[in-house]
Amino acid sequence: MTVRKSWIVSILIIVGSVFAFKYISKGKERIKKSNNSVEKVAMYKVVKNEQLPLIVEASGQLKSKHTFDMYSEVTGVLKASGKEFRTGNKFRKGELMIQIEDSEVKAQLYSQRSDFQNLITSLLPDIKIEFPSEFTKWEDYLTSFEIERSIKVLPKLSSKKEKYFVSGKKVFTQYYSIKNLEARYAKYNLRAPFNGIVTETSLKPGGLVRSGQKMGVFSNMDTFELEVSVKASDSEYVKIGNHVNISSSDKKQSWDGKVVRINGAIDLNSQTVSVFVETKGKGLKAGMYLDVEMESTPLDHATLISRNILHNNTFVYLVKDSTLVEFEINPVKFNEKSVMVNNLHEGDLLVQRNISGSFPGMKVNPKQVK
Repeated sequence: MTVRKSWIVSILIIVGSVFAFKYISKGKERIKKSNNSVEKVAMYKVVKNEQLPLIVEASGQLKSKHTFDMYSEVTGVLKASGKEFRTGNKFRKGELMIQIEDSEVKAQLYSQRSDFQNLITSLLPDIKIEFPSEFTKWEDYLTSFEIERSIKVLPKLSSKKEKYFVSGKKVFTQYYSIKNLEARYAKYNLRAPFNGIVTETSLKPGGLVRSGQKMGVFSNMDTFELEVSVKASDSEYVKIGNHVNISSSDKKQSWDGKVVRINGAIDLNSQTVSVFVETKGKGLKAGMYLDVEMESTPLDHATLISRNILHNNTFVYLVKDSTLVEFEINPVKFNEKSVMVNNLHEGDLLVQRNISGSFPGMKVNPKQVK
């Protein structure tokens, strides 16, 4: 009886195991079928081609367009003046900036002008006899001559005979000797070539200034230049005269500018091209780092897409009949976070988010991005 019961229990265990195995297998198949029937969602946007502004972005350091390194061409003691040539001082065009002791060269200049005046005076009697028709112009020249003023241009000569006569008396020699000394004398009193500000100097009143010594740096604060580096691939979109939007690094200030020069050579190390932008406006100071957006000719029938949806930088996915289709793009210009494309068709359903495990032909559940 005991053996018979053991056999019955064994048979029941075996039968139960078979049924349990079949039930579990069917459950797995149901789960597998259920999983296989789930389609992944493809978020898309309908392509709408339009005219897009073609903008090249860059940044650079602002510099004064006109900056003079000022060197002394004469030697002497720096004289004190009403407004010292010191860093931060502003000067208007033509205003006296630097005055070097010039009493010695001034006396020499006046002496030569006096000698020249005497020379012309001594020539008048001979001119009246030899060239009576020319006497009046030489007499008027002598009358208007002033030792303390720059020498005037000599009267126009009417004949070769008059020219030889004047040349023989060394009038031209003394005249150009005075012109040369006047040019040297002017270097003792330096005036501002334009409206600007002193940005660097080491001069002090009473100090000795030597010929060839650097006296300082004078910069124009009205007009500035910004040198920026543009990728060689983007340089074709930048043209002289293009409008430029300039902004501070914190985007709180903005100015207008234009492209005035473009370097014709590419930097071998960085593969960039230097572009020079001219600008002016309140708040600009030399040394500022600024961001620029250079506007070029707009691109027709173009679409701006995110670089995040690019695959191998060559293709994107479109949705057609709930199926992913690979589409090779024609990139016109790559930006930092986007790319401009001109071969997408109006009405294409462009996938906007990457799908895990995506492949061409994959069935998806398309949903439009709102």
